[in-house]
Parts: sequence; structure tokens; C-alpha cells
Amino acid sequence: MSIVKLEEFFNFKSQEPINRLAYTKEDMDYKIKVIRKMQELGMDVTIDTIGNICGSIKIGEKPGKTIAIGSHTDSVYNGGQYDGPVGVISGLQTVEELLKSKKHNGTIKVVIYSCEESSRFGNACLGSKYLNGDITPSDFDNIKVQKKSEDGKQITLREAIQEAKKYLHERVQGITEVEKVFDSVDYALEAHIEQYKELAKEYKKNKRQNVIGIVTSVGSAVRVQYDVTGQSDHTGSTPMRKRKNAVDTTALVGKEIIKLGTKYEKTGIGRASQVEISTPGHNRSFNQIPNKAQGLIDFRLLGKNTPDSVLQDFNKILEKVQKKTKTKTEMTVVSKGIPVVTSKELNSTIEKVCIEKNIKSIQMPSYAGQDTGYVPAKKKTMIFIPSKGGSHNPKERTKKEFIELASQVITGTCETILLEKFKDRNAVNIVPKIKSTKQKAVNLKKRQEVRIH
Repeated sequence: MSIVKLEEFFNFKSQEPINRLAYTKEDMDYKIKVIRKMQELGMDVTIDTIGNICGSIKIGEKPGKTIAIGSHTDSVYNGGQYDGPVGVISGLQTVEELLKSKKHNGTIKVVIYSCEESSRFGNACLGSKYLNGDITPSDFDNIKVQKKSEDGKQITLREAIQEAKKYLHERVQGITEVEKVFDSVDYALEAHIEQYKELAKEYKKNKRQNVIGIVTSVGSAVRVQYDVTGQSDHTGSTPMRKRKNAVDTTALVGKEIIKLGTKYEKTGIGRASQVEISTPGHNRSFNQIPNKAQGLIDFRLLGKNTPDSVLQDFNKILEKVQKKTKTKTEMTVVSKGIPVVTSKELNSTIEKVCIEKNIKSIQMPSYAGQDTGYVPAKKKTMIFIPSKGGSHNPKERTKKEFIELASQVITGTCETILLEKFKDRNAVNIVPKIKSTKQKAVNLKKRQEVRIH
């Protein structure tokens, strides 16, 4: 009988919104379900300073490679139930399968990376960034929730972690506190639902043949806030040409961003979008020209592109627009990351596993940032499984069979990595193809010398 049942973690008949924000009671309750399953599988469970949770287990009797399999469990506001947990639960299923093996050796770590979504703190992938050193405990007090509580309090990341850990330890025993759940691993793997529509189309097009996406590049986000200062005035008495309308600036910036984002997509660089505009103090007055506005821009990068070139492009836009509108702008870089190219060797292994299992594979990028992009590992990659309804919304859905498909592919990949290769120390190295009698004599002498030695 299977220990890890998908129905315990997913309601395949429901499309109710999920509000499992990082470090909240809802997030910790889901994590507790995962932890108890880790313990049932015989895994040692640790939690680190930022709240990453890891279940570790040794496979086989001999030393071997260490593989981290994982994703996140937190969600966006009114999100879907599959974005994140698929990568964690398929990891548990992989462990259950590998424990049956008698020919594989190594260590498996199933990881729940904390706070992958930026919804609560305005900063994504905090857990995986902590593991690679991009975030340290000294930053915990400077990172605060975006949405204040009813009493006006804006709690820090440190306070949120403390509350979450207290809630967890009161309900589950046997969890060890560590500084980091790991410093580095040999391999990192992540399964995730598709955030496009390509795999779902391919599945239907190929008469329901199983299909996965092998991720070649994990994108990064460059998030910029810009503040505009104009001049307040009366709409009825101020001619258009004399207005210094802060909102006009954000509108024109938005228009230029659409052009820039389109250019990025065509050249394979990434994407850009106008996310939000606010006008502090304006309160939607019809006859008042707003003197303040704020815009948020979300750039996405792929491949070997750096944030610096994107920021230069954006600076040019601001200079052009503020000259036209006679306003002043000030830019603040909220966060910036460098995109990651995944391991070709791992991707090749996954491709071979898919061929053996009669699964169609497609190479594709992840424009969205993922924990895999930050996890410190010698080699890393991720796979996508088909999903419908988009991402980050309640209509997001995937079939049970697709999650099982992810588990099969991840298991097969781990089996390939952990398969013990027996080596005979006394074996003679293979010699080149002999082309002459003289060469035969030379090679024979070499073999004899090796045996004697």
C-alpha cells in the first residue's frame, strides 16, 4: 500500500482559491502534513533559520551523490492548489519508490523552500536565496510584509519566521533546528506545473500521449519602483501644455514598456510589464491634477542576460518621458536577479528517462522565477507538467496522472544518478584499436606492466 497518496494533499474536484501565504497558519498546516509524511517514510526532518524544511534519507548502504528534490507550499492571494506543492509531493513519492531499491546509493533531500511567492513580503524565493547567501539573517528585520494588519502593524520577516516556528514546534515533535538545511548539494531537481499552455496543447495534439517540459533556463525578475513628482493644479484652469501631471508620466512609461517588452520577447531576452500605478493623496478627485504617482515594473530575463542592460534601457525611458511631461522621476531597484541556464547533462538524463518510459519531452524556458534558479547545487534543472487554467489563480488545475508522471520522471532521473557503478581496480584500461603488428606488441607490453604493478 502506498504511503504517499496524492488525495491527501490535493482536492482534484475543487477550484476553491488557496490563500496559503508564507509563514501563515494555513501555510504551516500544509507543511505539517508534509512533515508527518516525511517522518512516516523514515526521513530525518530539519528546519533552518529562515524556515526551509528538509527531510533527508539515505538510500542504499554505500556512499553516493546527494540530490535535493523540492519546491514550495506557499501561495499567492487567491491562488491555485498545484503551483509549488507538486514539486514537494512528487519528491515524497520519489523517496517511497527509491526505498524499494537495492542497487542505488546516495542521499535524497525533499525540501520545502520557504516563501517562494512575493505576495506577502514583496520579495520572491526567500528560502532558496538564503541558502545561496543572497539573503542573510541581518536582512530579516528590513524585509516587511506589504499588507499591514488591522492595528496598523507591519511585521518583519524575522517576526513572521518566529511565529511560524512556534506554531510548528507546538504541533510536531522530532524536528531539528539547523542554520541551513544544506550548504550545497550535488544535484537539485524540481517538478512544477506548466505556467504556459504549450504542454497542454501538445498533450491534446498527440492524442493524449504523456508529455513533460524540460526547462533549459530559469528566468529572473528585475523589479523597479519609480516615483513621479509633478505639480498639483485645477483641471479647469490649467491648459494641457502647462500641466505637470504625474499620472501622464506613468501612462507614457507604460506605453514605452510595452514596446520594450515586445522587443525582449522577439529577441528571446525576456518580458516586461506595467504592474501597478498609484497616486498618493489624490483620492480620485476629478478636478485635481495629480502631483504624485508611483509605478511598479516587473522585468523578466532569460539565458545569459544581466539586469544592468535592462536597467539602462529603463533609465532611457524615464529620461525621455520626464522631459516630455516636465515631471521628475526617481527610480528604486526593489530586487534583481541573474537568470540561470540549467544543466545540459541533467536535461540529457531526463530526456533519456522519458524515451525509456515512452514520454514525449519538449525543451522550454521558465520565464517565471523559481527556487531552482537560486538553490546552491553543482547541477540543477526542473521539469514542467501539463496544467490548465493558467497560473496563480483558482482555475489552475492539473490531473492526478500528470503529478504521477512527474514522480516517474524524477524517480527515473534519481535512479540514473544513484546507480552504483562497480569498478575493478585491477582492470586494464581499454586500448586503442590495433593497426599493426608492432603496435600489438607495444600494447601487450603495456597490459603486462599494468598487471605486474
